[in-house]
This record gives sequence, C-alpha cells and structure tokens, in this order.
Amino acid sequence: MKLTALIALLLLKLPLQAQFIQCIDSGRVNPMFQCNDAYYNPVCGCNGITYRNQCDAYNVHGVINWRGGVCSGMDMDFFPNPIGPSSLMTVNLSFPEFVYANADIKIVDMYGKVWEQRILNNFNRNSIQFDLSSLMTGVYLLVAVSNQNTFVIRKFAKY
Repeated sequence: MKLTALIALLLLKLPLQAQFIQCIDSGRVNPMFQCNDAYYNPVCGCNGITYRNQCDAYNVHGVINWRGGVCSGMDMDFFPNPIGPSSLMTVNLSFPEFVYANADIKIVDMYGKVWEQRILNNFNRNSIQFDLSSLMTGVYLLVAVSNQNTFVIRKFAKY
C-alpha cells in the first residue's frame, strides 16, 4: 500500500508532458520538405523552439505538438531572400502572447553602415516593408533589438 502511494506521488511530480506526450517524431523530420504556405504564423513547439508556421514545425522538423505564437523573446521572419534589384522586403516581428514591446529594426552592411532603420512602438505582432532598391549588390544583416533585452539577427543577400 505504501509502495503504491509512493509511486503515485512520484508520477504526479513528473511533468505531464514527459509522461504522456511525445514531442518529436524522428520519422517525420524532412529538412528538404517545401512548405507551400508562405504565411508567417509562428507556433511554439513542445521543445520550446519557435517555428515559422505549423507546416514548418510538422513536416520539416517533425514536431507533433505545438501551441500558437512565439515561445519566448522575439521572433523575426522576412522574405524574399535573396532580394532582386527592385524588390520590397517584408519583415514580420512577433512577441509571445500578451507581450507588447518596442523594437528598433536596422539593415546593416558588412562594414557596419546602417542603410535603413525603423522604430516600432508598443506592438505584439507587426509586419513592415522596406524598399531596398537603393541597396548595392551584397550581403546585409537585418538586426532587430527590443526594449525587452532581446535581439534577432538574420543575414540576406541583394543581387
């Protein structure tokens, strides 16, 4: 009787996720899978990683359990990459649910020169566009820094 009670108590102390839910199906992992859904709708995988959308989480990374939104910090997504001579770049920024913050977004060349900058105030999710027709051919960094002490850096090419 005491042994059964002890085992039940130990099982209750384990996280429910560890007891009942598998997180990654290794048989589903396919880095070459092409998601046709270009829509940015971040999901937080059961492994604590933010994915671009459900298709990316499930078909590319094999995640079988997730919830909507960003896991923590700030997430940034952009397209297209590479960028053509007269293309617009769309940048999407998201914070976790119920978190509103400010962000400073910069496009910086490899020498540290800032070519474009935008400041966004008090938002949870935002999409902005940059006209990059004035940029020369090369490799650039897209840098986003928030007032929540988080930052994201992504590399892109202009041809």
